[in-house]
Amino acid sequence: VWTMPANAPYELKAKSWLDYQNDVKVTDVELAAREGFESVEHAKRYTTLGMATDQGKLSNINGLAVLAGQLGDEIPKVGTTTFRPPYTPISMGAIAGEARGELFQPLRKTPMHDWHEANGAHWEPVGHWRRPYAFPRDDESVHDAVLREVTATREGVGLLDASTLGKLIVKGPDAGRFLDMLYTNMMSTLPVGKCRYGLMCTENGFLTDDGVVARMSDDAWLCHTTTGGAERIHAHMEEWLQTEWWDWKVYVANVTEQYAQIGVVGPKAREVLQALGGDMDLSKEALPFMQWADGRIGDFDARVFRISFSGELSYEIAVPASQGMAFWQALLEAGKPHGITPYGTECLHIMRAEKGFIMIGDETDGTVIPQDLGLNWAISKKKDDYLGKRAQEREHMRDPLRWKLVGLETEDGSVLPDGVYAVEPGVNDNGQRKTEGRVTSTYHSPTLERGIAMGLVERGPDRMGEVLSFPTLDGGSVRAKIVSPVFYDPDGEKQNV
Repeated sequence: VWTMPANAPYELKAKSWLDYQNDVKVTDVELAAREGFESVEHAKRYTTLGMATDQGKLSNINGLAVLAGQLGDEIPKVGTTTFRPPYTPISMGAIAGEARGELFQPLRKTPMHDWHEANGAHWEPVGHWRRPYAFPRDDESVHDAVLREVTATREGVGLLDASTLGKLIVKGPDAGRFLDMLYTNMMSTLPVGKCRYGLMCTENGFLTDDGVVARMSDDAWLCHTTTGGAERIHAHMEEWLQTEWWDWKVYVANVTEQYAQIGVVGPKAREVLQALGGDMDLSKEALPFMQWADGRIGDFDARVFRISFSGELSYEIAVPASQGMAFWQALLEAGKPHGITPYGTECLHIMRAEKGFIMIGDETDGTVIPQDLGLNWAISKKKDDYLGKRAQEREHMRDPLRWKLVGLETEDGSVLPDGVYAVEPGVNDNGQRKTEGRVTSTYHSPTLERGIAMGLVERGPDRMGEVLSFPTLDGGSVRAKIVSPVFYDPDGEKQNV
């Protein structure tokens, strides 16, 4: 009764389907029995019988009967397989749960989110966070707001909500050598109280994250990550600790949401902080660039980092998240005489591009190594190994024709399209135009009053002054000269005032 006709020859049974979802035939089950897969669970895995979305509702009874007949047993003795969800049909809504409407994607908000909302923030999604892109005033366009924020920060003082940046505490007797393996440069030698810029690569050698690392004590470091990278890098650390270096004594804690972090940026930044009072000496001599200190600023317990992503005098200040809004408002009040200006992510991007600082996700795309970006100085020559080191020594990674980071200036001062490729004469083996580079970041710089761009170009650093051609959508082209990626304050004097 389980196979019809009952005494069908092999040729017919070879086309007798049991499992219509996984294309399992009667002969497949019979072969499993002859191969020794007598357990129903083994036969199931050998043939994939009943492993589709119906979990055997259409096929298992017939399949068990065929197996029993081949083994010469009764069906009950063969047994049944384990039925897994969704053996009983359920609605798609039950699978989705609360992931719909406003709850489709959970939103993460900084302690200053309500202030940003009330003051007209134009929002940008960054991971699960919402960050202000700019703060347009009245009838001001978003573009004009961005340009105003850049100018106000460069000439006076700006205020940035940097709370979304990842903050991972790495602690333990083996924390130093653990970070030496994760970062391309040395972190175990970093003195307590100082900061160091670090690059993190995958085992394939490609740059995956960057950020400033601060040494908190003899056995503890605070690692800053990109906004979208905190959870991913935390998981990356845990994977290596649990699967490769399981016997190292290291503990990692993600404290991103425990602190509000605010950037006070610009030539008048120190004056604003001094106006709040407190017990901290924020002078250049007492708190030099790339150092940090704990203390009181006004009525707030603060951890102050002298780091800069803008090229200006800058303090990034962390306070407990519960005090974030109050500290933000105190800074706004203290900064009124100096025209303090809150700014968003686009202003941040323009200022960092003017300084030639890279952005993960813009200058990187999963195929870029630190050497492509001119970051050889951030790769230690004192240690034997780090994640990605061996991969970066492969022939392809050392190819002199690799595309490398440069600055680009259009001849007419216009802004290059984002992502546009530089073309050269001829076609490749696929009949496509040959390319010799692409734009990774492009902006109008109000500081320089012209378009600026960063890009990856074949042998770029060796071709300074050459002019490249970039096609436009209307069939024309834009010519741009290869220049240094550092457009503003190349000697770094402004961040050290």
